[in-house]
Amino acid sequence: MRVENEKIERKTLADSGEKIVQYLKDLPPEVLEVQNTDSVEILGMVTGSYNINFHVGVDQKEFVFRINIEQQSKLQDQIGYEYKVLKFLEGYDIAPKVFHIDKSRRRINYGILIEEYFDGFNLSLEGSQISEAAELLVRLHSLPVNDMEFIIWRDPLMDTFNFVNDDIINYEAKKTASKKVTDPAKKLLAKMKPVIKKHSSLFHANSLNHTDVCCENFIKTAQGLRLIDWEKPRVDDYSYDICCFLSEPAELYNSTRVLNSEERENFLNTYVHLSGKSADLLFEKVKIREPLVSLHWILWGATMLCDLRDRHTAPDLLEAHREKTARYERIANPDNIEKLLEYY
Repeated sequence: MRVENEKIERKTLADSGEKIVQYLKDLPPEVLEVQNTDSVEILGMVTGSYNINFHVGVDQKEFVFRINIEQQSKLQDQIGYEYKVLKFLEGYDIAPKVFHIDKSRRRINYGILIEEYFDGFNLSLEGSQISEAAELLVRLHSLPVNDMEFIIWRDPLMDTFNFVNDDIINYEAKKTASKKVTDPAKKLLAKMKPVIKKHSSLFHANSLNHTDVCCENFIKTAQGLRLIDWEKPRVDDYSYDICCFLSEPAELYNSTRVLNSEERENFLNTYVHLSGKSADLLFEKVKIREPLVSLHWILWGATMLCDLRDRHTAPDLLEAHREKTARYERIANPDNIEKLLEYY
């Protein structure tokens, strides 16, 4: 049990900071493209759901020192995959530049990435920022993906269905799982199954998707909008990211506000205009796929709550997850599934 080893595994911020400072000082300056690594400071820390991200300064240049605690993508080499994706994205003004990877676990007992720090603020679901998000996703989805070994969902719609079905199975296995969540979730999948089989041919695995385009993963910088947290991108139909961006549970993870019908239409129309995609086809894909993506978010939030109640949260991430309890409760509310049932 993780909780039994919590006192051993739990690192204090001070201890982690000292290790990171020394780690950076020992790096050759050319790795970080600085003159020297004599001057190092910890400027802040943000704990995500699966990573701890330290904001660090080295020789008056700022970086993110990213420590991967848990594997969200279920890959054996999570940090290596993220590194390869970021290298692929260099030069496109979409993602942070990556400077260094360390999978040895010799100095710090987790995988490490050092990447570019973006000075800016998170996306808000207001005004021109909605159109900017559409423009960024068009550029991402337009990239050639033939020469890169990405995760691929070859049958995107059916793969999404199976993915959410696995979410239900994993959640149901939790000690404190609730039938108020599982019963309507199963009912929704049962309603959708014949539609999925009928329309699977509309979806094609030909675009790189970030797959987690919630507001806090967009950073508004002086140079434009950027995306961070490239833990689980894959080749998929472009509609996955669009459905994720429009998903009410995904929006509720960051705030109590969701896009209204006019704002949703503005986002979709901007995407259509910039991408040259068929508006009718895009709207049809969203109508079919969005409930599945939303259900995934609901089940993810419900699973996070179970892990907290069942004391299965990784010790290094426990405090951060406790602080996000209200977020998880917002998205895991069974009423959100009832809305999807009414919609469908």
